[in-house]
Amino acid sequence: MHRKWSKESIAMEIVSMYESGENLNYSSVAANNLSLLRAATRYFGTWEAAVNFSGLDYEQIRRYKSWTRERIIARIQELHSQGVDLSWRNVCLNVDPQLAAAATKKSHFGSWREALESSGLNYDDIRRYREWDDERVLAMVREFHKNGAGLNAKNMEAEDITLITAARRRFDSWHQALTAAGLDYREIVQRAPFKRGLGRGQSKRAGITPGVATRS
Repeated sequence: MHRKWSKESIAMEIVSMYESGENLNYSSVAANNLSLLRAATRYFGTWEAAVNFSGLDYEQIRRYKSWTRERIIARIQELHSQGVDLSWRNVCLNVDPQLAAAATKKSHFGSWREALESSGLNYDDIRRYREWDDERVLAMVREFHKNGAGLNAKNMEAEDITLITAARRRFDSWHQALTAAGLDYREIVQRAPFKRGLGRGQSKRAGITPGVATRS
């Protein structure tokens, strides 16, 4: 019995394939789901038009149609630089299901952990991103402030990249996270020049920032 297609059912099938990590480039669909491809071209004129109607970016799909280890690493590093939560569940369900599927193929990395570590990332740090919520971010910011750590963005990227990344993700910016924690961002920026040359982790160990007088 032939399936009765409509524009909506075609779009739903395309989205379902995308979320399952299946390859949506033309040649792959022609080989694995010819009935869908024929229906799509009948209703939309081209496969590209059908994919775009489904709310997906066909150009991006075409760009990543042939995953290699190098492309997987480049994509992971790109997402990491944007502060994206790279925990397995988030990437698989929300960020880029095709990346997740490609990375875990035996011919590539075999596991998401191996893909992250091959991209120069710490798997345990990435995994812990899932545990961050607004209150934990604010509590950690206040703790750093209490210990006299330099809270300007550059220093915090050296002190605790996991915290500042989580803060930017949950509050849109480091500035807004500091404000939400009840701190004066302008004062923090003004004090920043006095902390040049501070070693990684030094403020945490010493409990005070050299060159800045303590408040009574």
